[in-house]
Amino acid sequence: MYEVILYAAIATVICAMLYSVLGKSVGRGPESAIDPQSFLDTKTDQPAVIEPVEEYGNFPDIGEIRKFDNMFTLSTFLDQAQGAYSVILEAFAEGDRPLLKELLTPKVYEVYDKAITDREVNNLTQITDLARLINAEVTEVSCIDNQARISVRFSAELASALTDAEGNVVQGDPDVLAQSSEIWSFERQLKLKNPNWLLADVAPSDGIDNGADPTPDTTT
Repeated sequence: MYEVILYAAIATVICAMLYSVLGKSVGRGPESAIDPQSFLDTKTDQPAVIEPVEEYGNFPDIGEIRKFDNMFTLSTFLDQAQGAYSVILEAFAEGDRPLLKELLTPKVYEVYDKAITDREVNNLTQITDLARLINAEVTEVSCIDNQARISVRFSAELASALTDAEGNVVQGDPDVLAQSSEIWSFERQLKLKNPNWLLADVAPSDGIDNGADPTPDTTT
């Protein structure tokens, strides 16, 4: 199944990888050889694509972002964010702390690290099957004091469960798909040379509980 990811990486120059991993089981199997950091990296070897001002729609702060990064486009960001969604789901299920530390802000990493530790203490394993991304929609764009923040509502069908050391399901159901809708907010400090967008917040958008949260919410 990892070959599917490799083929998708060749097929697209902007690393819009999410669709290539739909239906893949995360939380089981070997680590991927793909460098997930590429999902959030800004490409520097491509010519700038100028989006007309009218395409900014209700997000005028895109113009502020482009003052620092004239290659930024909302469509490319959304493709990359979809890839990050899949990668972070997998990294959390696998308990891959080094990868999560690269993709999350310190505040969000602290929440994820605690959730992974709680699983380890109780000898629990997270299983998450991302079956289908239903929709990914930008809901907010802001730029304050050179700190850019973009929120995306992800609606997906997935199955999620926790199993004990013997493989018995203790929460959720790995065979039952449920709809999940969350708002993920990504941040980037525009004055830094690092072009990466980091996951800064996760909040439910519809109150649906599928039994075993595939990623922790970070909004208190």
